[in-house]
Amino acid sequence: MPTHDPITRRFVTLDGQRVSCLWRDGGHEGATLVFIHGSGMSARYWSDQTRALADTARVLAVDLPGHGDSDDAPAPSLAHYADATAGVIDALGARPAIVVGHSLGGAVAVALAARRPADVCGLVLLSACARVPPVSPSAQWLWASLPTPLRRLLFFVTAKNVLFAAGASPAAIALGMQELRACRARTLAADVAIARSMDVTELAGRLRVPALILCGSRDRVTPLALSRHLNATIAGSRLSLVDGAGHMLLIEAPAVVNREISAFAASIARQLPPPPIAFARRRSRWSRMLQRVLALVRAILPTAHRVGTRP
Repeated sequence: MPTHDPITRRFVTLDGQRVSCLWRDGGHEGATLVFIHGSGMSARYWSDQTRALADTARVLAVDLPGHGDSDDAPAPSLAHYADATAGVIDALGARPAIVVGHSLGGAVAVALAARRPADVCGLVLLSACARVPPVSPSAQWLWASLPTPLRRLLFFVTAKNVLFAAGASPAAIALGMQELRACRARTLAADVAIARSMDVTELAGRLRVPALILCGSRDRVTPLALSRHLNATIAGSRLSLVDGAGHMLLIEAPAVVNREISAFAASIARQLPPPPIAFARRRSRWSRMLQRVLALVRAILPTAHRVGTRP
């Protein structure tokens, strides 16, 4: 039975490192919505989704290693991020999972589904791609030659202009930039390096899991062409365009994103077999009813016997 317990922060220790997450069971049956953030972010920026969807499903938002309240990652990589998420899912018993990934988190979700196909029953990929287009060597050289303070200043100015659509609300921009500034410099650099070198095309092509791909119509980081490529790569996936949103569509258009996730989760629920706990409850209910019938029969039979043998 669903409960009204709050979303709480939990810590899971994996190989001596603490991984932080936001979790609410709520007494719900069925799949858990597992949220994986993008580069330089944390579980906190999924707050619109976790609050809105916690009344209908278990929700779990993970701080990837090195992000948010999680310990630093000794050797950050796409595989390490996927394994850490899988470890949290295992620790909390959050299977099966509908994994919702944004940007780099979308690639982590693809890697997780490829590594744990039995545990992932659905994917929602926001502003994601299989491979980031390469940056020209001259641009990389020019960027690396800039002094670190200037490079950092230009990064945040550029991020603000590129991540959000022109019509994004001040609240959405403030939340996204706050998350980005709070990220550890080492972690942010690792995320950028992972994103530039990753290629999950082969992994995505092997997936056989329902998938929904969401793309903002004004996304300049992972534009529509990249979402279309991902859609063509993942068999049976569906692509939906969020009109007017940029790369940060989960905080730019939360109501639209929440509706899409909710409808997708409902479609997955119709395909899943009844959860074991529900089956046990039905079996227990029928068992109690059968016991009552047998008790009634036992009470009636002696009476019937006495009536039939009365002289």
